[in-house]
Amino acid sequence: MAAAVAAGALMGVLAGCSSGSTGSSPAGSDAAKGAAGAASAVASATGPAGGESGAGASVPASASASAAATGAGAASGAASAPTTGGGGAGASAPPAGAATPGADLEAVLLDDKLVGQVLPDAKAMAGWEEEKRKVDTIDHATTCTASVPCTGKPLSGSVRFSSGDLVARFIVETLPTRDAAKGKLKESYASYGAGPFRKVDSPVLGSESQVFQGQLGEGEGIGIVLRSGTVVASVTTEGGPADVAAARRFGAMLVKRIEQAQAGRTPDAGLGLA
Repeated sequence: MAAAVAAGALMGVLAGCSSGSTGSSPAGSDAAKGAAGAASAVASATGPAGGESGAGASVPASASASAAATGAGAASGAASAPTTGGGGAGASAPPAGAATPGADLEAVLLDDKLVGQVLPDAKAMAGWEEEKRKVDTIDHATTCTASVPCTGKPLSGSVRFSSGDLVARFIVETLPTRDAAKGKLKESYASYGAGPFRKVDSPVLGSESQVFQGQLGEGEGIGIVLRSGTVVASVTTEGGPADVAAARRFGAMLVKRIEQAQAGRTPDAGLGLA
C-alpha cells in the first residue's frame, strides 16, 4: 500500500512538471500539492530509505545524453547527446559529475528570482528545448510572478527540457536551514524507496545524494535526489536507455549552479562548465 501511494505521489509531481508551459494551472498546482502531501505521508509512515537524496523537489526521469567522444574531443572531455528520434541530434551531453561532497553551506536561497536563475536555462542546456518552467512556494500554494513575488519563503522551482525522445527535469527546493533540508531529503528518499525504484551506487553529488533507477513513464528512468546545504534538488531523465552517467552529469551542473548562488554569484554553469 505504501509503495502504491509513493509511486502515485512521484508520478503526480512529474505530471505537474510536464503539463502546460510557463506558469501553472490551478489543476496542475493542485496535483503537485496533492503529490507532495502523499509523498510526505509515505515518509512519515515508512521513514527515510537509506542513502541520500531530496523531497517533493525530487522527481525521477532518465535521459541518455552521453555519447562517446573521439579524437581531440575525447581528450578534452567533450561529448554530445545521442540522436534519438528526430530532435536529439546535436544536443550537448553534460560533463563528468563531481565525485566528492560539496561545501555544506548554510546560505539560504529564499528569493524566487534567484531560484529561477538556479534552474538551468537554454544557454546551460545547449541543444535541448525548454518546455516548461515555474517557481512557486514549496507547498505549491502560490505561483511566483513579477506581480506576486515570494521572497522570504521556502520555494520550489522546476524546469523540463527535451531533445528528441529524451526528457530531463530539474527540481530545486529551498529551505530556511540545513536541518530543514535534511528532513526534506529524507522524505524524498522514503518516496523513492517505497516506489518501484532501486538504489544505484554512485559517487556523492553536493552535500549528500542518492541515485535511483526504475519505471518512469513508458520505460526505465533515472532519478537523482541530492542536498546542497539548505537546498534539496532532483534530476530525472527518461525517454531512452537508462543512463546513470548522463543523469549524474546533469546533476553535477545543477549542484554547481546551486553553489554559485549560495556563494553570491550569478548561476551560469552549463553542460560544459559543471
